[in-house]
Amino acid sequence: MKNINLLLASVLMCTLVSARGTDKPISEASSVAITNAKGSTLFKLYYKSLKPGRVQISITDKNGVTVFMESLKRVDGFIRPYNFKNLPKGQYTVLIEDDSGRTVEKVEYQSDKENEALIHVQRLASKENKFLLTIASPNEENVSITIHDEGGVLIHSETQLISSAFAQVYDLKNIKSFTIEVANRTGVLKSFSY
Repeated sequence: MKNINLLLASVLMCTLVSARGTDKPISEASSVAITNAKGSTLFKLYYKSLKPGRVQISITDKNGVTVFMESLKRVDGFIRPYNFKNLPKGQYTVLIEDDSGRTVEKVEYQSDKENEALIHVQRLASKENKFLLTIASPNEENVSITIHDEGGVLIHSETQLISSAFAQVYDLKNIKSFTIEVANRTGVLKSFSY
């Protein structure tokens, strides 16, 4: 009998606690997510709320300086891209304010501009079908250089270790149409067709 009374008291207490919880519904916060593909300058902001309203988005750098701000009216959800292309690499804070409150997201922008190889092919003016290939790379890496004729047949292939700069002249006087491809371990960096 003592166990039954204890069980009934527990059930009654749970019922009271449960009933009290429904007096004041909890306000629903907005959902926010930010994504970025590695190496991309674009950050995507995903936003969803239960009701339409005003949303303010601001982006600040590590020193608290606002680099971007916008305000949207009568929205309950969106996906917006933000391009960090012209910003220096580093940590940024994205602040989203709406009727539900504030959401703060930290993002790390790693610009790949510093790691990009510059590749150029130029026909030499004084020479018939001679081409200069130049590569400037901030990283030391192996690159493969291939030349295919118009039918896709491989006519030249080599691998070069690029430590900072590379230049070489290719004599293609017997070939009417061709493609030069420069690739590293991640894939084709540049392709030139003549």
